[in-house]
Amino acid sequence: MNYLKTINSSIELVKKCIENNSDSAYHNVADRYFPIGPQTLKDHKLDWDQVNQVLIEDLYQLTIGDIDGESLREKIKASFGSSRDTKELVGLIDELYLSSKAINSITPLAYLVSNQEAPVGRTKTMINVIQGLINSPLNSKPQLVGNNPLESLLIEKMHELCQFKPFNSKRNTYLPFLGDIFSIDLKTLAETPSYFLNELDSFLNLYTFLYLTQLTIHLCVSGNRFKTPSAKPLYFILETERASRERHECNQYGYDYLFSKTRGLALGVFPNLGYFNRISELPSWEIPLNEDEEFTRKINEFNNELANLFGEVYQYDNSLQGALNKGATFQKQMFEESLQHSKKGSRKTANKKVVEIFEKIFAAGFISDRKSAGKYFVLNSSTILLLTNLVIGGAEDDQLLIDDVIEGFKQRGICLDIKSKKALLKFYENVGNIEKLSDSGDAVYVKTTI
Repeated sequence: MNYLKTINSSIELVKKCIENNSDSAYHNVADRYFPIGPQTLKDHKLDWDQVNQVLIEDLYQLTIGDIDGESLREKIKASFGSSRDTKELVGLIDELYLSSKAINSITPLAYLVSNQEAPVGRTKTMINVIQGLINSPLNSKPQLVGNNPLESLLIEKMHELCQFKPFNSKRNTYLPFLGDIFSIDLKTLAETPSYFLNELDSFLNLYTFLYLTQLTIHLCVSGNRFKTPSAKPLYFILETERASRERHECNQYGYDYLFSKTRGLALGVFPNLGYFNRISELPSWEIPLNEDEEFTRKINEFNNELANLFGEVYQYDNSLQGALNKGATFQKQMFEESLQHSKKGSRKTANKKVVEIFEKIFAAGFISDRKSAGKYFVLNSSTILLLTNLVIGGAEDDQLLIDDVIEGFKQRGICLDIKSKKALLKFYENVGNIEKLSDSGDAVYVKTTI
C-alpha cells in the first residue's frame, strides 16, 4: 500500500533511534512547504533573484537558458554592433542599461538572467512555495515596448534570446485558496509592466507573509488542520491609527495570536510540519480521514515509538484524527523540551530561531511596536495601495464599493475592525481615489490608482 510508505519508513527510523539510544537522530524535516529553517538570522539567506527568475519563467513561459549577466551584456552588444542601424548605439546602451542593473527596471525579461547556480536549501523551498501558488501562466506575451525607442530595441533583443518553456501544470500547495488569489493578483500586476516592476518585491513580500501566517493558523489550530484551507481571521491596523488594548479583535487575533512568547501559534508551525511530513507526503487536510484501520494502527505505532524514544507513555487512540492530533501535540512538546528524556537546549533553541526568522525577516514589515499598547500587525500606505489596486484590478469594474474592497482584503487573510475601516475610508479620502454617489455617503466607491 503506497500510502503507508512514508509512515512505515518513519516507524523504522524511530526504532533505529531507540536501538542506538539517540533521539538526536530523529530530525524535524519541514522544508517541503516551509521556507524557514533553524539557522541564525545572519545565516538565513534566500536568493530572491532565483525566486524571481522562476516566477517570470512560469508567468511568461519563457527562459533565457543559462545566460548570466555578463553573457547577456556581450550578446546584446554584439547584436546591436552587427547592424548598420544600431552599431553606433552600443556604447550608449551599455552605459545606460547593461553595465548596471538598470535593465531590470524596463522589462520583466531581465529577471530571466541566470546566476548559473542551482537553488539550494530554503531558496529551493521558497521557489516551490511560489510555484505552488501560480496555477496558470499569462495568455499574452510580455510587452515589448519601452519608455523610449532605445528601450524598445533593447527589450526586443532580449526577447529574441528567449525560448519557450511550457508551463508545468502539476503544482502542489498547502493553501489552494491563496494560490487562486495569488495567480489573479499576479496577472493583474503584470498588465501594467512599469507598475509590475516597481511593485514585484513588495508583492512577493506581502504574499510570503500571507502564506506563512495563513499556513500557521491552518496547521496549528487543531480544528483547522484537517479541513480544506480558507482565509482565517488575522487583524491589522493602519500605521496612522492609534492602538489600544480595548480593540478586542486586534488583540485576540493580531500579533500576539501568532508571536506571543508563551502561546503564539508560530511556536507550533515548525514541529507540526515536521510531524505531518513523517506521516504522509500529502498536506494534513488531504489525509483521508475515513478511519482506515491499518493507517490508524500505523499512526498509533509511530506515536508509541516516539513516546518510547523520549521516555513517555502513549495512550492509543482509536480515531485517526485523534491519533494524528496526539502525535502533533507530542512533537510540539519535543520542541518545548517538556518530555522526560528531552535534552535541554537543542530543539527549543532550533524552534526559537525559526520563530525569530519568521517574525524578524518575513513579518518585519507588517509589525509595529506601540509600546504600552503592545505590538500590532499594521498596513502602511504602500501596502494599502497595492492591495487596493490588486482587489479592484481583478474585478470586472474599474471601481468597487469600499465594503467590497474590504472583503477583498479579508479574502487574502487581512481583517480590519470597525475603527480600521473608518481609518481606511479617511485614507482613501486623502489619496483622492473615492467617489461618493449619494449625499448620505452610503455608496462610497474606491478607484484604482494605477
